[in-house]
Amino acid sequence: MNITLIKEELHYHTGDRVTNKDLKATLQRLYDKYQIKEKAKATHIVRYGYQTKRCKIRIGDKRIDGVEIISQK
Repeated sequence: MNITLIKEELHYHTGDRVTNKDLKATLQRLYDKYQIKEKAKATHIVRYGYQTKRCKIRIGDKRIDGVEIISQK
């Protein structure tokens, strides 16, 4: 099943902080690779066994919306 394949290709660890933009790009690349006809959203990461919480990530002088990986199943 595609869920298992995508889960194997996601390499996030507890404590990682990822911008929504980067997370969506990663998921969309995998959706395209496995021909999943769906638009990726950062919140889809929970489908693959990750628990997250919203956070702000400082990049330069800006604070960007993102998620912090709390745990993975």
